[in-house]
Amino acid sequence: MSGGGGSGSTTQTQALPGYAQPYAQQILQRGSDLSQQQMPQYGGQLVAGLTDGQQSAISGINNQAGQQNPTLNAANSAVQGAVSNASTPYQTSNQYIGQNVQASQNPYATMQNPYLDAQVSKAQTDLTNQYKNGTAAQTMAQFRNAGAFGGSAMQQYQDQQNTNLGNDLTNVESQLRGNAYANTQQAAGQQAALNTQTNLANQSNNLNATQAQNALNSQNYQNAQGNALAAAGLAPSLNAANYYGYQQQLGAGQTQQQTDQNQLSGQYQQWYNQAYSPYQQLGVLQSALQGALGNGSQGVTTSTQSGGSGWGNLLGGGLALGGGLLKAFG
Repeated sequence: MSGGGGSGSTTQTQALPGYAQPYAQQILQRGSDLSQQQMPQYGGQLVAGLTDGQQSAISGINNQAGQQNPTLNAANSAVQGAVSNASTPYQTSNQYIGQNVQASQNPYATMQNPYLDAQVSKAQTDLTNQYKNGTAAQTMAQFRNAGAFGGSAMQQYQDQQNTNLGNDLTNVESQLRGNAYANTQQAAGQQAALNTQTNLANQSNNLNATQAQNALNSQNYQNAQGNALAAAGLAPSLNAANYYGYQQQLGAGQTQQQTDQNQLSGQYQQWYNQAYSPYQQLGVLQSALQGALGNGSQGVTTSTQSGGSGWGNLLGGGLALGGGLLKAFG
């Protein structure tokens, strides 16, 4: 600080103590020398580039993404087939539909009994013989013993017996022929019932076979649809598997890249420590001087001189310069 004017003026200055002035001068000298030098510039590599593995993986992924994927194409076709309900390939036929079973024919249902006439003749002959040997003989003996043989009473009695014989012969024939007819009708009825049962069984079998075929076709269709959709659901996983090797290669390359980056960072740190060592040393010297002076305020002496002297201010500026250099490069 100065006051007054002219050559007779007095100047009040603040000066460092004597023990601090050599260090202040040293700070100024080092700062001056460093200011004359070019700032250190690191010429090495700072960022690690892609490794061969990364470049190979990226190239493979790009090629894979740009190509037609048969897995996804097949899945797309399967989905389209499921949506279009293309059920024709899943149709099956039942060979038993329409194959009717014929009822067995009873040969006695329409066949006349070839032995019927012989049976009738035999029965009538037996009755006639029984009449001759039994009834007729007894009648003749009866009337002969009574002394009325050949009379009208005998004739009437024989006529009645002959009528009875004729009725018996007719009844035997009617009974035999009626039984044969009844047997034929029974066989015909059984045949008709069998034919009806066979027709109903054929209808039931055809219905069951048709329902079984429809159920099988439906099940086949549902299975085919489900298989198609399940295959389509696996397509993304299968497609991702195509990239698995590249992803593994890319991960290994990233590990290598990080290792390279750590090495580059370590090399830069070594260069930095060496290149900026002078500035750090200057900062250490400045910090030591500031600590000794109590941040520049303790131990400073004040004097009044004639004329002007800026030495103290210059030293103070040197301290500020050293601190600025340390902050700029520390």
